[in-house]
Amino acid sequence: MAAILCALIILSAINPGITKTLSSLLSGNGLPKQEEESGEAGETHQEEESETLDAPSDTPTGTEGEEETSEGDSGLPEEEEEMGTGQSVQRQPEEPDRSFSGSEDRGGRVRGTNGYEPPSESGVSVPEAVSGKSGYEPITEKAEELPDAEGGEYTSDLGYGETGDNLSFDSIFYPYYQMLDPKGQHLYRQIYANAAAYNAAFVPIEAVPVSDLKDVIMAVYNDHPELFWLNTVYTCKYDQNRICAELELEFNMTLEELTPASRTFYNITNEILAQVQGLGVYEKESRLHDILIDRVEYDKGVDKNQSAYSALVDGKSVCAGYARAYQYLMQRTGIPCFYCTGYAGTDHAWNIVGLDDGYYNVDVTWDDTEGGQYDYFNKTDEAYADTHVRRELSVNLPKCEGQRYAVQ
Repeated sequence: MAAILCALIILSAINPGITKTLSSLLSGNGLPKQEEESGEAGETHQEEESETLDAPSDTPTGTEGEEETSEGDSGLPEEEEEMGTGQSVQRQPEEPDRSFSGSEDRGGRVRGTNGYEPPSESGVSVPEAVSGKSGYEPITEKAEELPDAEGGEYTSDLGYGETGDNLSFDSIFYPYYQMLDPKGQHLYRQIYANAAAYNAAFVPIEAVPVSDLKDVIMAVYNDHPELFWLNTVYTCKYDQNRICAELELEFNMTLEELTPASRTFYNITNEILAQVQGLGVYEKESRLHDILIDRVEYDKGVDKNQSAYSALVDGKSVCAGYARAYQYLMQRTGIPCFYCTGYAGTDHAWNIVGLDDGYYNVDVTWDDTEGGQYDYFNKTDEAYADTHVRRELSVNLPKCEGQRYAVQ
């Protein structure tokens, strides 16, 4: 229990949205216009004992000599900080189309639920200046068949661990959660809660076939760059009916390493976010893009290169680390920014950003080239058609058709 409490305290500092709903960030802050009407800023009330995860706070904290921060955002992990109030504005977004949830194949030319149509991958051409600048590792499953048990079902000695039943996820900032059916969402909440509590092995709270599990793991991973200790590999141990009886996550550091790593990660992000305070939405977007390019060096050999930690703390990463770092920083400012994966000559990751007139593609990794700093910044799907093709759950992210902030 002490280990779980410690990890939860760390997570509350990394993602302050867990302990306090900051709905004031979600009104008139560069969001698509159809999403802006979400209740009065700052209004909270108790509703169904649920804890809504909105965008993390954009208030930089935690560096020496700074003034005391606003209520509910302490900056660094402190054991006396309360772990969630259960008080929030419960959003009621329009029911999404979940026709691509579960095990259905979303690769190739399958149309996304928001109208995105992947162009032919055979037409993709990678410019020489960015050739080889990839490195994204897809979610990978290790499946192990358990010995048959009496009655045909395997009984695990593990429990559910953290159920996450008191959690919900704002559709503006956590789109992959919305792509799942209710059963998948239930499992997502459990996986998220156990990963946050640094609990690697547990029994799935839903009877899920092996074939359906990968999408749920992917959804959790893609939505939450703050879980920088979570690896892209997991193990599913299944019974003779191919139902997952035990799920084991992989972490890239020990719990003892996580405590100081979290403090370093949070302090560095606070220092970066202090540089964009007071700027407008577009200026924050472009400035954070530029800061990452200045701070990060492309390096396939760096440790933890699928995480935001590698980019923000180590200063070296691959496309996944660039994209997850940008996603996290943008989330902290209250600007929707999604982790998008697909094909760009090989497996690749980039971002989709929501501004007031729509969505845009941003590839920070490919912009980190000599003289090409805005070649892949704020582009439409049409402009990306020859170089980037979404795959898997990412085909369901919003179409990128914004024009006002497009860089020519």
